[in-house]
Amino acid sequence: MRWIKRYIILISFLFISCEIVEPDFNNSLDLDYNNAKGIDTPAFVFSPDEVTVNSGSNVTLNVNALEVTKVAGGHLQIKYDQSKLSVNSVYQGDWLIDAGQNPVFFYENDPLMGIVNIYYSILGNSEELSGTGAVAFIVFNIFAPGQISVDLTSTTKIVDKENQEIQLNGLGKALINAQ
Repeated sequence: MRWIKRYIILISFLFISCEIVEPDFNNSLDLDYNNAKGIDTPAFVFSPDEVTVNSGSNVTLNVNALEVTKVAGGHLQIKYDQSKLSVNSVYQGDWLIDAGQNPVFFYENDPLMGIVNIYYSILGNSEELSGTGAVAFIVFNIFAPGQISVDLTSTTKIVDKENQEIQLNGLGKALINAQ
């Protein structure tokens, strides 16, 4: 009888002490999450699409292709607030490399205008790439507090191997909350 009381107390303690975690479904690569924001595929989005950091620190944003098909090359244009951010570096995303492709990748940063232009072209056997993945990693220096928007502009384009433009149905934006 004594063991039953202990068992009941133990079980009661476990139920009382357990906290039900509310899941966070705000994954910027999730199709439903993007559809709710008005972004349909094929698209380019940032990951993370919202981040909180301290002023004076760095933050890395991934620029991701989202459900693209038969892409042979592209031009991504990213607009940022040059009064609060500066570009530290831009790296080629692993999606281009992991797919076994041999891409040409380069970028131009215009710090006076707050614009980064990224260019890439798929070379190799298939000359095209489909799916979802990181095309580029951009490291920003944050030097002023506030809400800072980083946007993919409408100049962003992708083409197939015949150099025909592929329609994009969404261009994401990222929000940096600098404290």
